Amino acid sequence: MRHGQTEENRTGRYLGHSDVPLNEHGCAQAEQAARMLASERPAALYTSDLLRCRQTAERLAAVWGLGPRAVPALRELSFGAWERLTYDELMARDGELARRWYDNPFDCAPPGGETLTQLGERVDRWLMQLMRSVSMDDTVCLVTHGGVIRWFQAAWVENDPRRYWQVDGVGHGGVLVAKWDGRRWTAARMEDNPSASGEKHVSMQSSL
Repeated sequence: MRHGQTEENRTGRYLGHSDVPLNEHGCAQAEQAARMLASERPAALYTSDLLRCRQTAERLAAVWGLGPRAVPALRELSFGAWERLTYDELMARDGELARRWYDNPFDCAPPGGETLTQLGERVDRWLMQLMRSVSMDDTVCLVTHGGVIRWFQAAWVENDPRRYWQVDGVGHGGVLVAKWDGRRWTAARMEDNPSASGEKHVSMQSSL
C-alpha cells in the first residue's frame, strides 16, 4: 500500500527521506483504505519508518489488531539536496544535473541522494529476506512509497527494472495486491479485477 497524501505531494514537491506527516486528505485516504481492507487477515504489517507511512499503517493496525514493524529499507528514494523542491525550482537551481538524472536515474543520483539502482538493491535485499521468513500461504501488508512500489512492479512483476517509469503506479492511499505462486508474481491494483487481461505475469529471476 502507498501512504496517504502529504502537503508536499499536493504541491508537487520531490519528497524522499524528508519526514513529513499526512495532510488532512491523506489521513482520510488512510482511513478509507483501512475500512476497505478491514476483512483481510494479514500475518504481519510492515511499514517504512518515515512518518507518512507510519501514520497510514496505524490506521490499518487499528482494524487488524497488529503492531506495525518499521523498516528503513522500505523508504522512498532519497532526493538528497533536491528534497522538497518543485520541478521548476529544481530546474532553476540544478537543471543540467537534473536532466542527466531524468535521462539515467539508474546511474545518476541527486547530490547527496540515491540512484534507482541503490533503491532497488536495498528493497530487493529486504524483500528476499521477507520471502525466506514467511509461508507462501501468509498474507503480509507493506506500507511504503510510490518509488518502492514502482520498483517492485518493474523489477519483480515485469522482471525489467528499466520499465520503472512505464508501469502504472499506485496513487496515494492506493493498494497493489501481489501474489507469489512459487514461480512468478502476479499483481493488480485493488480496484482492478485480478483475473482481467491486464494482469501482469513474470518468472522470478535468481538475480532478484
